[in-house]
Amino acid sequence: MTDRKSGGWLTIIVIYLFTILSMATVGVVASLTQDVALVLAVPQARVGLAIAMFSAPSALLAALSGGIIDRFGARRVMIFSAVSCAAGDAAALLAGSITIFNIALLLSGLGFMGIIVAAPALIVNTMRGERRVKAMSLWSTYAPTGFAAGLLLAAPFAGSPLWFMPMILHGLLMTALAGVGLLLPAVEPSPQSTASLKRRLTDFLEVFGQAPVLRLGIAVALPSAISYGVSLVAPSYLARTHHVPIGESSATVAMAKAVAMIACGLVMGQVLSRKASPLILFALLAAVGTAAQFTIFFPGSGFAVASGGLIVWLFAFGGASAVGMALLPSVIKDPTRSGAASGVVGQMTSIAAFLSPAIYFGMKVWTGYVLVCGAGMLISLLALPVWFRRSTMPASVHTTPDQV
Repeated sequence: MTDRKSGGWLTIIVIYLFTILSMATVGVVASLTQDVALVLAVPQARVGLAIAMFSAPSALLAALSGGIIDRFGARRVMIFSAVSCAAGDAAALLAGSITIFNIALLLSGLGFMGIIVAAPALIVNTMRGERRVKAMSLWSTYAPTGFAAGLLLAAPFAGSPLWFMPMILHGLLMTALAGVGLLLPAVEPSPQSTASLKRRLTDFLEVFGQAPVLRLGIAVALPSAISYGVSLVAPSYLARTHHVPIGESSATVAMAKAVAMIACGLVMGQVLSRKASPLILFALLAAVGTAAQFTIFFPGSGFAVASGGLIVWLFAFGGASAVGMALLPSVIKDPTRSGAASGVVGQMTSIAAFLSPAIYFGMKVWTGYVLVCGAGMLISLLALPVWFRRSTMPASVHTTPDQV
């Protein structure tokens, strides 16, 4: 791809809004599970299972969508993806059966898939130096922040006659973003996009043979899956264990996510842009995060300590994700295939997230949560693609302060 213009902080903010609002669908549906179940006359479990439809497109097609982004351009894909998310909201609002509701979440999931693959590709191709590192660091916090945004959007309306308002508001926001997307930097499709279908497919499949990309996918995917699992079980676990109302527990989780993740994205951008060692930094964050998980799930912690542990865990997870995503440009051999590379990483992350609910909801003792976190963070550390080279951020992402 070739740049038409360079992206600045306004571009970063718009890309971040695209991503967290597309992810917010999950938080909205999670908050409205009881309301939707009553309207559709189905058990709440059926609505909960429908959330899997949101993750299905990313788990199955994210890598393929990366090739589409390289072909048609990241900005165009993000705009159409926002429209798909808005269409999903409309379909969910009008759904008269659980089948239609599943299709609605599938539409939203398709839009989410396009955005989470196109966003890092757009950052890689329109930004350089420290600004790109900071942008990737902030962007990597989208999952918990987006989930929290959905919880906060739906909280005032859940359980009331106006329970449907979050879907309307979310649809309007995604529609507005589709228009704002026209302000994003335009990136020309790569020269390879005009090649034959066979050549494009061959070039695309080559990305799957690049070990650094696959290792980065593992390093990013496992912490994300752990964080997703914790997000799903923490509100009910904390409420049950510490005898607090579920509403108070959910609000605590949502606020912890919003504050910790945004702060982490900004702080990690500053740290990584100063040539910090990603290996040492990731190892430190993995250790801190695992210790924080102990305080979250240890029954004797108390609600206040557990809530503090949740904030620490979210900060550690956000930092680990930032380290991983900041390394994305360094594992891309050919910049024209940035969409395909981010698609591979995105698909591996989505597959791990797809499997996460079954693992976390299947645990019976609190020590299981801590052990899964420790094992997952250790595997991610070992997979990080910096073990056999100089352990600092790649020279290509460092530049002079005037580029920030």
